[in-house]
Amino acid sequence: MQTFQIRSYSLTELAQLYRPHLSARSAARTLRNWIRRNPELMESLAATSFNPDTIRTLTPLQVGLIVSYLGEP
Repeated sequence: MQTFQIRSYSLTELAQLYRPHLSARSAARTLRNWIRRNPELMESLAATSFNPDTIRTLTPLQVGLIVSYLGEP
């Protein structure tokens, strides 16, 4: 089993790591919902210019924040 690596990911790519059994679109929607429902995570990501409605590519910093709140996929 590979260890998770903090790097740039597309939102869909990261979402599918968390929810591999879902379609790409459903996985991305699920990850966006998890982020929106976590005010502390949303606030931390907002400081990095993150907008869940328009983001396509996540920076390593954003991925690190998501993993720190949600755990590794």
